[in-house]
Amino acid sequence: MKYWKHWLLSTAVIVAPLTQAGTLYVDKEIELLALDGRVIDALNTTPRDLKSGDHQFVFRYKNRVQDGGREVEFKTPPLLMNLNTLANDDIEILAPQLSTKSQAELYFSNRTVWRVKYADGSIKTVNYDPLTEKDLPKEAIQKVLDQYNKAQENGFYQVAESDEAGNDLLKSIQLLYLQANQKQRNEIKEWVIKQ
Repeated sequence: MKYWKHWLLSTAVIVAPLTQAGTLYVDKEIELLALDGRVIDALNTTPRDLKSGDHQFVFRYKNRVQDGGREVEFKTPPLLMNLNTLANDDIEILAPQLSTKSQAELYFSNRTVWRVKYADGSIKTVNYDPLTEKDLPKEAIQKVLDQYNKAQENGFYQVAESDEAGNDLLKSIQLLYLQANQKQRNEIKEWVIKQ
């Protein structure tokens, strides 16, 4: 019996660190859109488990700020960041503290790094890229992200089962429609009806 307890304790000590996962947290001003090539459906405030390895985050800054005497919503286009984590890394994507629209516009006009806080209190800057220059609805992120990941030939590209060559034109039109403003959408609708 003594041998059995010793073996069980030794196994637990060896296996426990291998099964641990880190956790991803985001500030309330950050809207997490996708993680590791997949759009997120759950609430933004839900912590996410992160296994050791490379991760891809798609997010945007979204906050109510002052513009003159009124409050408006300011949000960035979707931003993409890649980060390598260890199994027990707890990280938090930090949001800048911005209170006015002009301050937010200036902050994001020429910035290419984002701050990430680790559980030990250290803060590191990580490069990011805009996924697209346009403000997309969350429903359109997956298509744009798939195109980006396929072009980058990275491990985050999700091959869809129904990805047929005949649907490429339809997908392109749908993507253009989703990226269009309201006036452009109305023009596309009129054109389709005339055909």
